Amino acid sequence: MKRYDLITFDMGYTLAYFYPSEEELFLRALRSVGLELDPAAVRQARSAVWREYFASIGGTTFEATEERDRKAEAWIMAQTLAHCGVHNQDLVDVVCKASKAVFKAPGAVRLYDEVPDVLKALRARGLRLGIVSNWSWDLHEYVHMLEITPYFDVIVGSARVGCEKPHPRIFGEALQAVGVPPERALHVGDSYEADVLGARAAGMDALWLDRAGAGGHPECRSIRDLRAVLELA
Repeated sequence: MKRYDLITFDMGYTLAYFYPSEEELFLRALRSVGLELDPAAVRQARSAVWREYFASIGGTTFEATEERDRKAEAWIMAQTLAHCGVHNQDLVDVVCKASKAVFKAPGAVRLYDEVPDVLKALRARGLRLGIVSNWSWDLHEYVHMLEITPYFDVIVGSARVGCEKPHPRIFGEALQAVGVPPERALHVGDSYEADVLGARAAGMDALWLDRAGAGGHPECRSIRDLRAVLELA
């Protein structure tokens, strides 16, 4: 069985999840500034806008600055509100700030139960670990809040690299940072398109985290939780 020198993980829905849910946290942010919107409409709007955003950037690169990240978040928020019939531009920054506060509140982002033990076991084996995630400028803050920073040799967020997974460059940044060739690295994530196809494009092995058991990609190794990584490392 192949062994690795580096294992990288996606962040959202791989290492951590939102509690009670990402949708509910967003609704709380809206309510905190006096916006009572239909949950179903908000859900549809968020889904449509995120699809539009990822389609617009495709496999391209962008400016890796905090200002660009702030503008992207504001655009996503403005489009989401517009889809829900709210066209007040003055509310965009207000809701963005409220959303940041809600999502960074204690307990809003939580680790999956198995994560601490898995990370500890992998480190005990001498493996180098990393995070490669499509995330905003503040990825490091969330990792710190979850108290898992010491486990990782490298943390790469898309906002600070200038591309989103599945672009191979974001994986290449992690490989270069620790000096590991792609054939000695494994990436684990919950998105087949972003994580599996992206890691493969960078020359890495990939493992699909299919927590729900949805299936549908028989050519890809899949696992139900991260404990299974210990069998491959």
